[in-house]
Amino acid sequence: MIAEINEIVANIASAMEEQSTSTREVSSNVNQAAQGIQEANVNVAQSSTGSASIAKDILEVNQAAQEMSEGSTQVNTSAQELAKLSESLKQMVAQFNI
Repeated sequence: MIAEINEIVANIASAMEEQSTSTREVSSNVNQAAQGIQEANVNVAQSSTGSASIAKDILEVNQAAQEMSEGSTQVNTSAQELAKLSESLKQMVAQFNI
């Protein structure tokens, strides 16, 4: 009877040791998964910061393009006015015969 009890106790102890080992492995895997998620969160945050920086750069390029467009329009208007003045000056000079 005592031998049977000792065998049962030994089997229970062995099963508990196996369960303890399994629990440590599961805990380790969960910890590794948590670290992986944390690293992914850091990467997402970095990507978000990079995207915000790119969006800011695009906005600045867009503003510079708008300013260049406005400048080009002003140059074009000035060139047209100069062309009109040049034509007027040609007509005035043409009136003088030497």
